Amino acid sequence: MLEQVEVLKYYLYYKYILPKSRCFQSRKALRHRQGRRLRKHLRYVAGHSPLYRGMQKLSSYPVIDKAFMMEYFERLNTVGIRREEAEAFAVRAERERDFAPKLRGITVGLSSGTSGHRGIFLVSDREKVRWAGYVLAKFLPGSILDSMDIAFFMRADSNLYQAVNSRRIRFHFFDIYRDMEEHVRRLEELQPGILVGQPSLLLMLGAEAEQGALHIAPRLVISIAEVLERGDEAYLKKVFRQKVIHQVYQCTEGCLAATCPRGTLHLNEDIVHIQREYLDGRRFVPIVTDFERKAQPIIRYRLNDILVERKQPCGCKSPCLALEKIEGREDDMFSFLDEQGREKLIFPDFIRRCVLFAGVSSAKAGAAVQAENVPKAAWEYRVVQNPDRKLTVYADLTAAERDGVCREFRKLARDRGIVLPDITFAPYDWEMGKKLKRIQRIW
Repeated sequence: MLEQVEVLKYYLYYKYILPKSRCFQSRKALRHRQGRRLRKHLRYVAGHSPLYRGMQKLSSYPVIDKAFMMEYFERLNTVGIRREEAEAFAVRAERERDFAPKLRGITVGLSSGTSGHRGIFLVSDREKVRWAGYVLAKFLPGSILDSMDIAFFMRADSNLYQAVNSRRIRFHFFDIYRDMEEHVRRLEELQPGILVGQPSLLLMLGAEAEQGALHIAPRLVISIAEVLERGDEAYLKKVFRQKVIHQVYQCTEGCLAATCPRGTLHLNEDIVHIQREYLDGRRFVPIVTDFERKAQPIIRYRLNDILVERKQPCGCKSPCLALEKIEGREDDMFSFLDEQGREKLIFPDFIRRCVLFAGVSSAKAGAAVQAENVPKAAWEYRVVQNPDRKLTVYADLTAAERDGVCREFRKLARDRGIVLPDITFAPYDWEMGKKLKRIQRIW
């Protein structure tokens, strides 16, 4: 009961108090608030983390990544948990599919490991209820007093998510490793008001709905964990009758961005500080400092995601930076050679366009994409660059569609001054349970 009261307190703060406060009325005021929160947070970390002992200025902290965090796990966290015991605890929970227990009062979990390294995250009870209140404030339609069932598709459950549960708001974990038939049956019985899952899973549910096998009418559909492509977004809007497909950009390092009611993705700069390492005029890699995380401080943590700033400000008037999209991972930029044998890196979006602009269509997505006035997209495709720089396009295409893809790649090679490697085609293939990466470099 006390935990639910705390969740309600944070919900009210982030839903009504903070957005109307003076510190949220302009970009300058927001940055001033960030500065105050950062100074207070760094004083705590400097006194409790053995690794960061005495560091009072943000500039004193090293820029870190997942490998660094795992190497110095014991000295970095402030709750005295060893890496070996945390990893064994989390692995056992995943193996037994029992995610309720905590380790000495701390929630422990594993990241999915799509960046090549599985990370361990620690969350205290206080951080858990703050997160729950924040997420409810961002996405709960209507009032927190309304009755609402939330269907949440994830690789692993966590008592972090279960903090959302109350008598009126009921969280239902759907294990993505279960059969689709079981998911459809449970969803039919539940009739969730909010549907949350990665795009690859939402597309499968959309196909079930379009074929008449699934009958649900969620008030909100939220995309997580994978890049939401425009064609997929258009299809999901159509099949689930949504004006906006919401997105949550969340990872082990925190809840970093969320969609506003107008459908624009904004950085959550009310709870995180983001330094931007620019790759070009608008693309940047975020360096994250979360000034709410104390059990496992996230300070100057460099992600390898590529974010794209929005050209125009959002009409919602939020002072938080608006994003055009999350383009993909930095390590999934494709590597080509020019005529002189020098390496040239190409952003994932340019590779994606070689499929989208090739006129490839599918019965599942084509009509929805056309309705949104964007190029037709194959509902199912992946483009992989192999270690020898050759490309494999996994998609079920006609001969004409394959020719179109090759034509677009030749155009890209001319425009970017690169030597085009061999392109091979293979039937579409993707293992359910893994994150769907449509643009992937195997290096």
